[in-house]
Amino acid sequence: MKKINGYILLDSLKVSQRIPRDTKGEVLKFFDQQELYFKACSEAEIISYLFCERIFKALSFPVVHFEMAMYQGKTGVLTTSYNPAHQKEISLQKILNIYYSEYVVKHKHKSWITKPYDLYNLEDLEKALLYYYKDDGIVLSLMSQLTFLFFSQFFTGDYDMHAKNLVVIDNQIAPLFDFGGSFKLQFDSNFYTLALDKKSRFGVRKTPRKALSEFPSEYLDLMREMLLKLPTQDEILIDIEKQIGLPIHANLTRHICFDHYKQEISLFLNQPHISFK
Repeated sequence: MKKINGYILLDSLKVSQRIPRDTKGEVLKFFDQQELYFKACSEAEIISYLFCERIFKALSFPVVHFEMAMYQGKTGVLTTSYNPAHQKEISLQKILNIYYSEYVVKHKHKSWITKPYDLYNLEDLEKALLYYYKDDGIVLSLMSQLTFLFFSQFFTGDYDMHAKNLVVIDNQIAPLFDFGGSFKLQFDSNFYTLALDKKSRFGVRKTPRKALSEFPSEYLDLMREMLLKLPTQDEILIDIEKQIGLPIHANLTRHICFDHYKQEISLFLNQPHISFK
């Protein structure tokens, strides 16, 4: 495929499927010896995708590879399939739907999951997985991966890591493929955070600092481990420039607050007065 100014041109390929999105636009599927997916987005959002790919690779978590692409004049990201072998898959959304409809509603269970898409409480998420898989080992592995993902939000500023974007294949979380909500989280702003127990009211908006202050020590240890593995913002941007073969204009990276997120988390973790649960 032809490449101009860092963009792979897709106009020579025929669209094999149009996949509707919840928001405006759609995802286009092509087939060129392998499945290719194109999602139209702004140039700044493209940088977010390329940037987050590198964050998760540094953390050794499966993630698809993104390329800058253009189709009929629209810029966007191009990626191969997160499930190229077409193995049986199920989204976390569907697992929650099954648990909600078959157990919570029928048994009038006083669950923290008040809707089939709630992801705010780890305790009931674990119950939903156990209801579906009925295997403690599988659930333990999935919960470990999901906890890691939820805490990665503090580094990616992504509050859109919702259940439809988290897919399970062969009892493992599939490679991540959507970072459209990245770098929109501010440490001085409130956001819907994860509740680790039922003492916290559902859907309470908190600043990341407030959320971090409520986490048990083992979760803060996880944050420390993640911090040690992460490169700097400049190192990641240099790597992206090597990939696309062009310097990145500063206007396209103004929203990237990666170093700021890391600094805020590091300052918090190093406070001597932190009291753990």
